[in-house]
Amino acid sequence: MNAVQGAPDMPHIEDGRVTTAGRMLDLLRTRGTLSRVELAERTGLTPATITNVVRRLIDDGLVHETGRDQQQGRGQPRRLLELNAGAWYAVGIQVDLTTTTIVVLDFAGDRIAGASLRGSGGDGPETTLAALAEHVTALLRSAGVPTDRVLGAGLVTHGPQDRERGVLLTAQPEPEWLEFPLTETLSKRLGLPVLLENDATAAAFGEQWAGAVPTDTFGLIYMASGIGGGVIVDGESYRGRASNAVEIGHVALSEGREPCVCGNRGCAQAEAGPRAVVDQVLADGDLAERLGVRGAHDTTLVDFERVARAWRGGDEAAGALLERSARWIGQAAVTLVNLFDLDTIVLAGPAFVTAGPLYRRHIAAELELRALSRTLSRPEVLISTNVDTAAAIGGALHVLRTMPIDARVPRPSADALETIPTSEGDR
Repeated sequence: MNAVQGAPDMPHIEDGRVTTAGRMLDLLRTRGTLSRVELAERTGLTPATITNVVRRLIDDGLVHETGRDQQQGRGQPRRLLELNAGAWYAVGIQVDLTTTTIVVLDFAGDRIAGASLRGSGGDGPETTLAALAEHVTALLRSAGVPTDRVLGAGLVTHGPQDRERGVLLTAQPEPEWLEFPLTETLSKRLGLPVLLENDATAAAFGEQWAGAVPTDTFGLIYMASGIGGGVIVDGESYRGRASNAVEIGHVALSEGREPCVCGNRGCAQAEAGPRAVVDQVLADGDLAERLGVRGAHDTTLVDFERVARAWRGGDEAAGALLERSARWIGQAAVTLVNLFDLDTIVLAGPAFVTAGPLYRRHIAAELELRALSRTLSRPEVLISTNVDTAAAIGGALHVLRTMPIDARVPRPSADALETIPTSEGDR
């Protein structure tokens, strides 16, 4: 794929490290406006280095001056810098069996368009990706975003994955999805580079950069059709050996009754995920009729939402099933907290839109009772500020941070992680 004509050669990442320019773009994206002095203070770089890099960013149209800081007291007011929001754009696409969310972010990381659609259902990858491409193209057109100003798309879905090849390593939701060339196919349809990302990791990434978590080390539980986990450590995503880490939905909590899609029994996802809750409702015909739960394979989250709304309306039977699920997931959260020495857990994903407060309460209770670090600091459980869109937002932000600004080249290696240097010699 050819590079965009006139696009500046300004990669965010080189050899797996965030460049000096990329670090400044990150700071401006999270802080809104900063002066050159503040950039120097936050990066530890010399004023001369800051001046040179900022000049290049301004020349490339990525950053502009936006006035002066009048709160500095004596001396000449500092000139403030901010990102040129319209310089580039990125698309985030979250898709699973029952839901699809698409967002378009500008270069400043602000959401300018979005859509919620049905999930893949029983469709194969070819059909699903063709529909996604049509929706993305229509969304960009309606938002007035030219395709040649889009850095790329982040395709976010369940794991396990091979991010380097852009394929799933599981026969879910149907056998034909196993090792289907997802990113290659979608890239050809969109005419854009496409990166593959795990939904829970993307949600954690999105919460880090677009949420309101008061710490740079936290865990995230993502619940859509299944259950996943993500961990941010010192501001960076923990990926493990092959970016398939923190699969807490497959933590075996007991011998279990039902087999999990992973082949084991007793997994948190099989015992307490949305599908398990729906199946428990269906086992009581009167309850299923009262709640309007039908149990179709591709409407799990729709049925789960009916249960959550019934609980919100005071239905005790619905509440009891959700509480059982929440306690199980709370046990998985204890494992997550103990493994990574965390004191903050964020809940994200469409399954938490209505039932989030109930899950937060019971997961917090499990952590306060069982987490090893509870005597040092009280564990905190938060609901994402972008609870139903965190994964899609994270996918788009991943593109903004990792895609070279000369962008329209083959997708970068999945090993190009967002490691921010900590010493002058690393920069």
